Amino acid sequence: MYQIPKKLDLSDSIGQCTTQLRIGPFDIQFSFGKVNFNIQSQVTLKSHGETIAQWEEGTWPDATFYEVFNVAMVDWQLQENSIILRLENGMEMQLMANNGGYECMQISIEGQDILWVI
Repeated sequence: MYQIPKKLDLSDSIGQCTTQLRIGPFDIQFSFGKVNFNIQSQVTLKSHGETIAQWEEGTWPDATFYEVFNVAMVDWQLQENSIILRLENGMEMQLMANNGGYECMQISIEGQDILWVI
């Protein structure tokens, strides 16, 4: 039902940094430039292919998440059940879209009238 659309374009986030994480009891929010993410499903942080931290609904993120601050995004990739955000320090944020068919993330891009609901 809620899948990652193939035409989702996150190019506006390339070269942009995030300066804050906003955490609620059931979501984590952040931005890379004009691209805003609101996530209710698992977020995995990897460094050079190894998992170093994870966030799930109802938990506080590990302090390792501070390592994404002020680091530019260099690439992104859409996969069937996840979005991979690659950072210039060798880290990746893997945003999982596997909430059993329920809405698990919203992505908006400033200046566009589209809210991507996944």
